[in-house]
Amino acid sequence: MHTVRLIFQRAIVCCVFFYTPLALADINQQMFNLSMSNDAHAMFMQNLQNSLSFHPEALLQDSLIAQQVNQAKIVETDLKPKMFFQINSKSAPLDSETDSFFQSLQQKNNSVVDQTLILEKLITDFGQTKNRISQQEELVRAGRATGVSEKTKLALRMFDACFNTAAYSLLLEVADSSVARHQEITDLIKIRVESGRAPGRELSRSSARLAEAKAKKLLLAKNLSEAVANFNSLVPNQPACKQFPLSKFYIEFDQFSAVNLAQTENNEIRSLNFKIKSLERQLKSIQKGKYPQLKAEIRADKYDISNTDDYNLVGGVKFNWDLYQGKKRRIQEQNSKEEIKSATYEKDALQRKVESLVTSNLAELKQSKLRLEAFAEAYKANVQSREQHKAQFFGANISLLELLQSERDYLEAAEAFVLNTKQVRMAEHLHLFYTGTLDSYIMIAQENY
Repeated sequence: MHTVRLIFQRAIVCCVFFYTPLALADINQQMFNLSMSNDAHAMFMQNLQNSLSFHPEALLQDSLIAQQVNQAKIVETDLKPKMFFQINSKSAPLDSETDSFFQSLQQKNNSVVDQTLILEKLITDFGQTKNRISQQEELVRAGRATGVSEKTKLALRMFDACFNTAAYSLLLEVADSSVARHQEITDLIKIRVESGRAPGRELSRSSARLAEAKAKKLLLAKNLSEAVANFNSLVPNQPACKQFPLSKFYIEFDQFSAVNLAQTENNEIRSLNFKIKSLERQLKSIQKGKYPQLKAEIRADKYDISNTDDYNLVGGVKFNWDLYQGKKRRIQEQNSKEEIKSATYEKDALQRKVESLVTSNLAELKQSKLRLEAFAEAYKANVQSREQHKAQFFGANISLLELLQSERDYLEAAEAFVLNTKQVRMAEHLHLFYTGTLDSYIMIAQENY
């Protein structure tokens, strides 16, 4: 009876072992369909744009730009007429003393209330104010370029979070199938050991590999949980990605053209260009500070509020010229020139860095097709080897160690294929960011520079 029971158990395990790969066929096929469908990709991009519009970091950039726009409008008001109203109350000195009621009444009657209405308009300051307005306008352009750059970086984080959830979702399914296969192998070895057809060390070795597969699955589940939490914080209205977004954009593979595109369209470099122009306008304003200011002024002075006819209307031109300020203007001019140098050095350093990033990233992309084909072939080969080792194991043509090693090779090949695909897809989006074209692909709203 014991022998019959062992044979029956072995038959059940063998059936499960042979039919399980049919259940895993969908997973093997899914490994070669890592990308979203067109509809799923369109939905993801729409949700990404919506999340980007309402993310606090994006709203912060909008607020900073609004502040810079208001600062420019404040400077523009210096060219517009200004109106002032003044009231001056004059009476007896505070330390005066009165000896009688009549003297105090006389001082009260002698008190005068002056009312003055002043209308003032700048005639010319030889370009000082216009240069300050241009300076603020360049700062607004620099702020808008910086805002687009920061929003694009935020979008890159969203893409990276999507790639992570997709990669770990795919790998977790593969790990789950690997655990199931290791469990089947362990059950089969246990029957062999109990029947005396295999040494006990094979069961220990198989159990160890099963524990290793379970640990791998737990690690992937942990990574997926963290990736999903990060994704939900960035794109709350989108289910966590289970496949990679499509790459529906053009990539400039010519290195010279790509570098030139980055030098002219990269938003961080663009921002520094506007900043340098702003500093140059600031320098001109300081240099024009040595010229005088001319203002037209109309004054309406009223000396007695009880007498409506008692007023004077005066018009004239105010002339203001700072002849000497203790070398203040010369020091300001020198400091402004140093600020221009600093911004220029900063831009040159950034241009070199961007050129290096574009070149290295482009070199990776040029090899990406062959690289992914190699990992795909390696995965296919390991799938076939896995099935062949399983069939040969029942014929006692291979050892248990070879069967277990084929399972490990299969899992490592699947992991390499998925993670390298993720890396290449992210490199494609980074290329758009470096060349300053990712913002137009995502359709980030931006005003004219």
